[in-house]
Amino acid sequence: MQPKFSEEPEKLPDFDDYADNYELLVKDNIKASGFPPSYFDEHKIKTLAADFLKKPFAGDEIRFLNFGCGIGKSEQFIHKYLPGARTVSVDVSKSSLDRAMERNRNVPHVTYQHFNDVTELTYDQPFDIIFAANVFHHIPNDLRLPILAHLRTLLSPNGYLYIFEHNPFNPLTKAAFDTCEFDQGCKMIPARNMSENIRKAGFKSQTRHYIVFFPKPLSSFIPYEKYLDWLPIGAQYYIKAQ
Repeated sequence: MQPKFSEEPEKLPDFDDYADNYELLVKDNIKASGFPPSYFDEHKIKTLAADFLKKPFAGDEIRFLNFGCGIGKSEQFIHKYLPGARTVSVDVSKSSLDRAMERNRNVPHVTYQHFNDVTELTYDQPFDIIFAANVFHHIPNDLRLPILAHLRTLLSPNGYLYIFEHNPFNPLTKAAFDTCEFDQGCKMIPARNMSENIRKAGFKSQTRHYIVFFPKPLSSFIPYEKYLDWLPIGAQYYIKAQ
């Protein structure tokens, strides 16, 4: 029997309320995995960088948009794995951005921007990478398509959109999601539904991948995860679109 998904968040969380204790909530929520939250933050960027750098990059700088950066848990890893990146980190939560700027004060080549509406995000140069990690399940269903369509206008012709989301078909992910305080009222987005919205937003091609298959007690198997990215039981998935 297929699980049913209502994609409309019942009530959007105000992340200004969670800026101070976000990391502690995440740590408690994922303790069954055996990993600290930073493991998953790094895993996403490491995976993205390995994929993006499969092809030589012709530019002098990689323009990187971190859409929905939250309290800034990715910036240090963006700099670590893509040292040529010039990152713009944006969020709707001013308190979260304050935290992001404080924690990343020694990370170079990052600027921060608050926005209320995605159409406020306009730039002189397009981005080579647009990254959104566990953002879209917090966005009402009727806004996802116009947001994706606007992000497409910010992407260079040879650039890539990387969207990471929770996989609702992974039982451990579902258990963690259902008990996460700031995910209450939200619904996970099946990969096929995310793919359909990306297609409707005008992206010309996309691929789907699954990540995070093994908890820490089985960490000796982690090097083999790269051979399983087609298997739809990973804790998270990402979609790469152009």
